[in-house]
Amino acid sequence: MNKKTYLTAEQIEKRFSVIRTLISVAVALVFCFIMIALSSENLANDVITFITAPVSSLSRFTTFIIKMCPIIFTSCAICLLFQSGVSNLAVEGAFYVAAVMAAAVGAAQGMPPVIHFVIMALTGAVSAAAVLLIPAILQVKFNANIVVSSLMLNYVCTFFANYLVTGPFRDPGAGYEATYLVADSAKLAKVSLGGGQFHVGIFIALAAVALTWFILFKTTFGYQCRTVGANSRFAHFSGIKVAKVILLSSIVAGFLTGVGGATEVSGYYARLNWVASPQYGWDGIMVATLARNNPIGALAASAFLAYIRTSADVLNITSVVPVEIVEIAQQVIIVMIAARGLLYSFEKKAIVKNARKQMESMENHEEVEG
Repeated sequence: MNKKTYLTAEQIEKRFSVIRTLISVAVALVFCFIMIALSSENLANDVITFITAPVSSLSRFTTFIIKMCPIIFTSCAICLLFQSGVSNLAVEGAFYVAAVMAAAVGAAQGMPPVIHFVIMALTGAVSAAAVLLIPAILQVKFNANIVVSSLMLNYVCTFFANYLVTGPFRDPGAGYEATYLVADSAKLAKVSLGGGQFHVGIFIALAAVALTWFILFKTTFGYQCRTVGANSRFAHFSGIKVAKVILLSSIVAGFLTGVGGATEVSGYYARLNWVASPQYGWDGIMVATLARNNPIGALAASAFLAYIRTSADVLNITSVVPVEIVEIAQQVIIVMIAARGLLYSFEKKAIVKNARKQMESMENHEEVEG
């Protein structure tokens, strides 16, 4: 007779983690429906629109894909950082700087098509990596609080990027504050779908998900990252160079962020006209947290966020329901995920119950053998 296998405490914790995430999403959706009910003039129609809008037409579906693309890049970067125990929150500013620098390179003329985008992406990647390295170096060399330094750095990046867009990189002939036109040779190819289009950057984003997952779970560096993230002291005494992991994870996350910024500019914009940070870094933090820092889960969470945002935009056009319902949903999700006490007693009871059954099974097995 085969010996019965039992779940470990870690497996039980993961299951409850998934349950907590699903509850968070469910509660957020309930809040969305409540807000729709409070402001709607045609409740049934608006609820159906909210649920089905992104898949109700091909043009709306392409909008959903476009909205999802940049969030995938930043969430993958955050997954890598947080798995490494590096609370580097400068992804927001890094994405903005990378997009501006990539737009400047994209405006150059006379480059071969594919090579032009590659140079554009590399420029964004190096720019974002340089930004994320600053708080990482401050932590490693001067023991600076990386949360505080990276948060402050976001302001520096925002003002610096705004200066570039409204100053040196501004096209005087545009008629508004924007960079020079991105050259055709730097633009990503478009895929036509019904009445809409989406750019092939979504496939680059999917490749970023696969690459991040492979790095984290199939490489020695990824094992080191996860070990440092779980317990940096243990990692240090195990011979892992913690400082090196912090720096390298920031560089790799910067490359993911920078390629995302370049992809967004190349695929979606004729010229970059941002005068404020696009908030994709904060979206990445929320999505990575929702996905428990797993890149595959981040893909699903990015799709969820892009889906409800597309629905909210459609509702804002077709009804009197405000688009801010998504912001409310986002904040509810964050609060629910941060509430670690949710289902805590049930989780601990399940662990204790499972342990007792395992002990009883071992005792009975020993008696039978005796």
